[in-house]
This record gives sequence, structure tokens and C-alpha cells, in this order.
Amino acid sequence: MTSHIDPDGDAIGSVFAFAMALGSLGKEATVYLRDKVPYRYEFLPSPDRVIHTLPVGKYDAVFILDCGSLFRVGSGHDRIGAMGPVVNIDHHDTNDHFGMIDIVDSGASSTGEIIYRLLKPLGVKVSADMAVNLYTAVFTDTGSLRYDNASLEAFRICEEMVKAGVKPSRVATMVYESHPRERFLLLGEVLRTLTTYGDRIAVARVTSDMFERTGTNREFTDGFVEFIKEIRGIEVAVLIREIDKGNHKVSMRGKGTVDVAAVCNAFGGGGHRNAAGCRIEGTMKETEEKLLQALAPEGCMKDGENSAELSLMDGEAET
Repeated sequence: MTSHIDPDGDAIGSVFAFAMALGSLGKEATVYLRDKVPYRYEFLPSPDRVIHTLPVGKYDAVFILDCGSLFRVGSGHDRIGAMGPVVNIDHHDTNDHFGMIDIVDSGASSTGEIIYRLLKPLGVKVSADMAVNLYTAVFTDTGSLRYDNASLEAFRICEEMVKAGVKPSRVATMVYESHPRERFLLLGEVLRTLTTYGDRIAVARVTSDMFERTGTNREFTDGFVEFIKEIRGIEVAVLIREIDKGNHKVSMRGKGTVDVAAVCNAFGGGGHRNAAGCRIEGTMKETEEKLLQALAPEGCMKDGENSAELSLMDGEAET
């Protein structure tokens, strides 16, 4: 059982909960995650067997959760098909339907929601450990139940998980209010790069040098694009993170007027209408130019040389 690289709350919560569910049915489930669990999700109860090296051998089934494309599993993805029948469980609009069995519902709030639906027909009783994983999956992928995908069903599942023993305040504290100091040093540097175009597109950048100066890594950027999205009037928020000098990871968020999944899909990525990502080859400048061309073919201009970039020295300090 596996999910995508750089796993988020939905990926980890769904995989952990489903592995526990299968374990309760007497199945031996091995969880493979290419990357380690991010610090903000280390509080989640995990199944017995979690590995970070792609296993070899044959399995009765290979479950791939919350993964729109097979390559998103990471290196070695081309070997997965030979390991066993692939079951693809996902909610992304841009899912490639790569499984022998595809359980894909783009109308679901999260993959966690789909996993919850599967438990009853399987005869699985939700344990306290499964509940906190499923709650976190739904809660985080709906932006703390703030996004358009925060459906009545999402609220209902969260209610059921609370009845099963989840403490919402603890989950919120661990996910959103337990960051290392270094994350905020990095955020300060990233916000200094903020540029807006036409009062509707906002772009910020993360370089390898910033990681070195602040003692951080890519994990610490999780959620940064959400800060940019909060700017009044902005329709699309973009965070460009340097992977190396010739490759960049792009995270995009929208407020409904622009289909950012369609933009990212054009670069081989994908996601949802209001939240998507991709990777683009080229320098930081070339990557930004390609994105702006895709977002506004008619051209973009910076919103003034003085106001385009934020400086922590500008204006009066507020508490």
C-alpha cells in the first residue's frame, strides 16, 4: 500500500487507516512511502509495518491511494505493476485511471472519505487509531473544512470520527500550531520574493539557498502557498520551489475563477480545480514565465515596482 511522494495529511491518513482496517481483517499490509512522514503528521498512529524502500516480490494486491498518476509514487513506479493487481483509490479530477481496479470519485472531499465509505461493506469497525487518521485526512484536505470540497459528507465523517474518540483541538494543534522556529525564518525569506501581476496572480519563490540559510528543507514549505492565497483580490497563488538549478516544483491554489488543475496538467501535473501542482524544467525565471503565459496568454505586468515585492521593513509593525 502506498501513496504519492511528499505525502500530505490525506495521503498519510488514508494509507494508515486503510492498512489498519485490512490488518483488522487478518491481512498483512505493508505500507511503503518514499518520503518520511512530515513532522506535522508524526502524531498520527501508524500501522505496524511502514517502510521507505520499495519492496520486491509478489503481493495479493497493490493499493495506491490519493495518487493521480502512477509516476507520483516515485522512483520504481514502473515496477509496481509486476508486484500484483493494482487498485487505484483516489479523488483527484486528473486521475489517470492506471489501476486494474479504479475507485476514483472526484466528487469526494478526500481520499479519506472514500476509504471511510469502504470500511462498512468490509465489515470493519473504526478504531480510535483509524478515526484520528481518517479525521486528519478529511480535515486537512478540505482546508480545515473551509474549502469548496467541504461537503455535508465531509462534516458527517468528521462528526463520526469525533464520536469514535478524536479530539479536534489536538489534531488542529499538531497540524497547524506545532511548527519549528526555522519554518518562520524561511517564510520570512519567501514572502520577501512575493510579486503580484494584474492584481490577480501572486507568485513567491523558494530557493535552495534559503533552505541553507534557515536550516530547513522542502518539508517546511508545506502550507506557504495558502498564505499567498489569502491576499485580497488574488485569484491564483503560485509557489515555485527550486529542486535543483534546472527543475522546479510548482504549487498552485485558486479561488474558483481559474482551473489551476488544467494549468498544471499542461505541464504534466494535476490535482483539483482550486489546488494543483506540477514540475517544470528550466531556470526559476523561465519557470515563472511559462506559468504566467499559461495563466494569462495576453501577458502580465507587475503591479508596480515598489509594491511588487514585500519587505518586512515596510510599514509599521503590528501585533
